[in-house]
Amino acid sequence: MKGKTIHINSRILHLLCEGDEKAFEQIYHFYYIQIYTFVLNTLFEKTFAEDITQTVFITLWEKRETIDPEKDIAPLLFTIAKNHVYRQTEQLLRKYKYEQIQQEDKQEWINPEDVVNNLMLEKILSVLIEKIPTKRRRIFLLSRKENLSNKDIASRLHISEKTVETQIIRSLLFLKEHLKKYLLFLYL
Repeated sequence: MKGKTIHINSRILHLLCEGDEKAFEQIYHFYYIQIYTFVLNTLFEKTFAEDITQTVFITLWEKRETIDPEKDIAPLLFTIAKNHVYRQTEQLLRKYKYEQIQQEDKQEWINPEDVVNNLMLEKILSVLIEKIPTKRRRIFLLSRKENLSNKDIASRLHISEKTVETQIIRSLLFLKEHLKKYLLFLYL
């Protein structure tokens, strides 16, 4: 592939829709680094970035027949990647919560330093949530505090489920980005 400029045009997308593996390979080679970099810059973990990037292209292959070959494929790939990043972040948060509960169950005494750290973390989280734009914050709180589904939130606010999903992802990414520096401070 070196030395050749590849351009993903509608002809290649038509071939992909028909199940042409060479067309798929061209798309894969053309977009792999872009998708991988996007995921890596979001999750900051190479293994997750590699796995999710592979999953994005597996999903593309599985959905190839539903692709509109007259449209740019990049937005679809990035949407698939964002959805997988969202799911991965949710899984990590659930795992973290589960481990915290398990650890709390094992502790017979309460470490005062942990109590202070948790209180500080809760306060920091509250402050950061207040910095989220108002409409996005409302969606996030309906999801996390009231445990409403995306469908229920969309219905209540008269917006699409996709908008709800996007706003929750943006909120989680904002919190993740800003919590990193505080977590380093708390646990050093």
